[in-house]
Amino acid sequence: MGLEEIKILIKGGIFHSPTKGTLGLRDVIHELVGFKKESPDDNYKIAIGTDSEIREEGIEFVSVIAIHRIGKGGRYFWFKFFEERKVDLRTRIYEEAVISLALASALLEEELEIHGTNLNLEGSVNKTFALLEKEIETIEEKEVIFSNELEIHVDIGKTGPTKEMIREIVGMVKGSGFFVKIKPESFAATSIADRQL
Repeated sequence: MGLEEIKILIKGGIFHSPTKGTLGLRDVIHELVGFKKESPDDNYKIAIGTDSEIREEGIEFVSVIAIHRIGKGGRYFWFKFFEERKVDLRTRIYEEAVISLALASALLEEELEIHGTNLNLEGSVNKTFALLEKEIETIEEKEVIFSNELEIHVDIGKTGPTKEMIREIVGMVKGSGFFVKIKPESFAATSIADRQL
């Protein structure tokens, strides 16, 4: 599946939360904003990660959006889908990263729609965030939840079979304009998403 196909799947999909039940993508955004507004002076990180598992009929993917109130806990939302094909480990890790990028992109696009902002997403993500912040300065609900807080967490590390992929995967994510974390810091992929499989 390509990036655009995955984004369509995500935008029409159902997310699950241990505290909030089932939600659509727009509801997840409102929950993230609401969580930040509960304690606006704290610092936050929003992490997106994907993990997968090979099943008898194909591959099950789980993507997670986690918001971390630094030092004070957090919340997470997960989305699951299945592909009826099997691939090698390298392809599967690459697809996990692409799915996480698609989720980050879908979140950004959905936030732009919430604010009624029409920006060209062809440029870098950082420039898009800066334009979004400038464009919605006059709007009362001007929370830009993803700007400098969004990280993509990938299930690769300096040891094990994925170590050869670090430069390629990290370069792909950074090239898309997002911060990236690998093991042991990539908790959204290696811990939260893994538990939902």
